Amino acid sequence: MVSNSDAQMYLLSMKSFYARIGRGKIVAIIDRDMPQTLRDLLQHHIVGIRFVILEDINTGRCQRGGTWERLVFLLQHAQREYAIQVDCDTLAFGADLDEVVECAEANRAFTLGNAGQPIRSMREWAEDAQKMQSGYVGIRAEALFDQYPDCDRLRYVRASSGFAGFAVGGFPLERLEEFHEIMQQRLGDDSWRKWGTEQCGSNFAVANSPDAHVLPYPKYANFWPGIKPGNYAFLHFIGTHRYYKDYYAIKAQQVIGELNATY
Repeated sequence: MVSNSDAQMYLLSMKSFYARIGRGKIVAIIDRDMPQTLRDLLQHHIVGIRFVILEDINTGRCQRGGTWERLVFLLQHAQREYAIQVDCDTLAFGADLDEVVECAEANRAFTLGNAGQPIRSMREWAEDAQKMQSGYVGIRAEALFDQYPDCDRLRYVRASSGFAGFAVGGFPLERLEEFHEIMQQRLGDDSWRKWGTEQCGSNFAVANSPDAHVLPYPKYANFWPGIKPGNYAFLHFIGTHRYYKDYYAIKAQQVIGELNATY
């Protein structure tokens, strides 16, 4: 999913990722008003890229906005092909991404967990969220998971929707629509339609796919201020802290150097 202001970041994200995967087709979800100059730029650097217009994606019973279009498209596409969501603010560097390749080849869903937190029952996550002092809509939604039907059997993982793999036939769109409707009723329409709930939907979809996998930490991690030095191979630079102490710029220059060295 590429906004008009993120095209250069997207190119760096996709090139660093694809250099380590080396396979697959690339689809960019773009706004209808993306200038032709930006489309030409993407097509020049990513030969064969396909564009999908955001406004043309039918979200069914799910809301529009807040990147829900992206999640709906991924689940629709994953009914016939393995699909990987890669945010523009991610970078792959240094080591290989064998775990991602293995998940794709084994048709296992995966996600980028928060410091390696596991997949657990929805009730367990509700108990965890109820102890937290947070106004973030995702945590508020999790705190109500003990009201979700069959919450002891259904699973969830607190993770990032910025990097996730969806198995072929692993999770039907109808179940996402059901999740959306139930949580909208529990949390209230105004709160549920705020930005951030799509991540809950992505986490729910991955966690309830067969044999789902949380990528190992710290090899795969979200970047936060104070993050400890580690053997990272993939970082997601969450918007709030994307430019903290120029760490993204430093890593981006490293990635550009690595890519230039291969050509």
